[in-house]
Amino acid sequence: MKRKVSTLVEESLFRRVKLEAAREGKQISGIVGEALERYLNAKGERQITAGFVSESWGALYLPEAKVREILEEEEELLDT
Repeated sequence: MKRKVSTLVEESLFRRVKLEAAREGKQISGIVGEALERYLNAKGERQITAGFVSESWGALYLPEAKVREILEEEEELLDT
């Protein structure tokens, strides 16, 4: 699934991206996407593919045992 984003970049950088896209016969979004992918891979970011962590964009991480504990506590509170 692709998601649309917008951002501001320096005019000179935009021109360079536009020229490279034209040279390669690609869309600007393809060039930007490839650049982001290379950047994140170089930083050693692991890809998040599914589950609770991906739904939070990786901002939240809890071990499965802790999630189960929280859900059990919440269920107990709702029962009272």
